[in-house]
Amino acid sequence: MKYSVKMILKYTVESGEEFIEESIILLDADSFDDAYERAEQYVQEYGVGEPYTNIFGKQVNIEVSYSDCYSVYDEDDVMEVYSSVKRGTEERPADLIDAVLDDFASREEMLPLRQWPDEETDQDV
Repeated sequence: MKYSVKMILKYTVESGEEFIEESIILLDADSFDDAYERAEQYVQEYGVGEPYTNIFGKQVNIEVSYSDCYSVYDEDDVMEVYSSVKRGTEERPADLIDAVLDDFASREEMLPLRQWPDEETDQDV
């Protein structure tokens, strides 16, 4: 059966910048527990959480956590690979949730996470 596992990656750049990435991977598993185990194996096998040096020579450290698992729904020609429901409360109003979900980093803001320059566009970096 297919499962999707949502991972949260926190990047901390030596220069003090922090980034949060939500990453969803799709994998075959026998159960929710098996899906989490396979996600952990993927992270270890491919070095997803390993520190690296960015294009500016600064170390980037990564913390990986697993926030959710979803049993993939497959109906004919439509496949839902992930679903998440957020709700507002007095402590966390809906407009705050919207602001957080819409606060994506631009390409330029994400440069401290780059491991190698893009030959076509980053020649001056």
